[in-house]
Amino acid sequence: MIDFTKLGKHSYPWDIIMPYYRFALCDVFFKEYNVVGRENIPPAGTPTFVIANHQNSALDALVVVGMFKDYRQPVFLARGDVFKNNTVAKILRFWRVMPTYRSQDSGGKSDLMKNLETFQIAADILKNGGVIGMFPEAAHQPGRYLNTFKKGVPRICFEAEEAANYQLNLQVLPVNLHYSNILNFREKALIEIGKPFGFGEFLETYKNNPNDAYLQFNEKARAILKSMVLDIEDREHYEEYNLLRDMVRRYRMKNNYKKYNYFDEFKEEKNIIAEIDTLKAENPEKFEVLMTETKKYSDLLKKLNFRDWLVNKKQTGFGLVIKTLLMVLFFPFFAFGFINNVLPCLPANILTKKIKDKVFTGSIQFVIGFILFPVWYLLILLAASLISGSFLIGLSYTILAFISLFVYYRYKVIALKLRHAWRYFSQRKTEEVKSIKVLKNNILSVFSS
Repeated sequence: MIDFTKLGKHSYPWDIIMPYYRFALCDVFFKEYNVVGRENIPPAGTPTFVIANHQNSALDALVVVGMFKDYRQPVFLARGDVFKNNTVAKILRFWRVMPTYRSQDSGGKSDLMKNLETFQIAADILKNGGVIGMFPEAAHQPGRYLNTFKKGVPRICFEAEEAANYQLNLQVLPVNLHYSNILNFREKALIEIGKPFGFGEFLETYKNNPNDAYLQFNEKARAILKSMVLDIEDREHYEEYNLLRDMVRRYRMKNNYKKYNYFDEFKEEKNIIAEIDTLKAENPEKFEVLMTETKKYSDLLKKLNFRDWLVNKKQTGFGLVIKTLLMVLFFPFFAFGFINNVLPCLPANILTKKIKDKVFTGSIQFVIGFILFPVWYLLILLAASLISGSFLIGLSYTILAFISLFVYYRYKVIALKLRHAWRYFSQRKTEEVKSIKVLKNNILSVFSS
């Protein structure tokens, strides 16, 4: 049986790997790693409970760890069913993750009883001024919405306060996690840190009726997090909302020459969702027309295998030929990147194709890459040094191999976009393409008035 009781102690091996970890996550895996509101993080030594929305499986916890510049060592709680495999459980323990069990996926009362030990460990960590992280939704989901909150977070928090005779002054730190795409390498991540809040208003209720205090806490915590995240409440029209969020934001950014950062993009998307909600409330008929046209547009995109960014984009045969020739010209750089990086990429690619829950894709890519790539580049360094007879040449080659990883991946992305552009160009005069262009213009006109 794996022992989690030592997670409350400071890990010196973690101190050693943290600089590499932050570099691998913030500078390599993500194209942009944006942290907003760092000034809201309580000082080191303050008992802190981080709560966040949960869209990206284990990577959510790793992203939160990266937001602490002082290298604090948060301990996260995750659902217990992912700990069934002993090897996976040991890996998670190394990453400072403990299991909590839910009635729907536990092994019975014995597993649920283990929660008592987990909650006690978490409470002790908080009493000692540590950081606990948990996702109140209790399960990840890829949608851009916020699910209901479970009672695990307030239960741990109130137990910690009670054990400290209500003098702990525990701070709950809400965090909004937002990604441009949870499935791909080199995407954008936004970590928005809200203002922390305490428990004073709930303590009297807790002393008389803990369950009521849990509910009141969750109501407040969810309201705060809801105000921060992108929350599409209309599940019936979720796909339409989600498509509009992306296409209208891209349209507005294209027509506004100001420089956008990813937080600006996120705020624009929140505004778009709010505008659609307002339209739904104030003009239901116009809303239904918008949803119908958006559904037709989405269906046509799928049928034609087009991407929204292609529709109405000015493409010329000459321009596409020039881009294609440039791709041919840069192919040797791609080939160099492929040769030097394809092998350590293979295990993650194979594994992600086999898993049913695609939300784990990013986590698998990062964790496997975190382990394999340093070993791989060390082998390249040794081989290049031995072949050339010079460590300096070997080191130079290894640095080039690392840089070529980004060239290799970017080339693949551009090549895929170019292929889509050629297909769109070849069908530009068909009736279906003409109709999809009209549909898009009609939809965008709703947001330009």
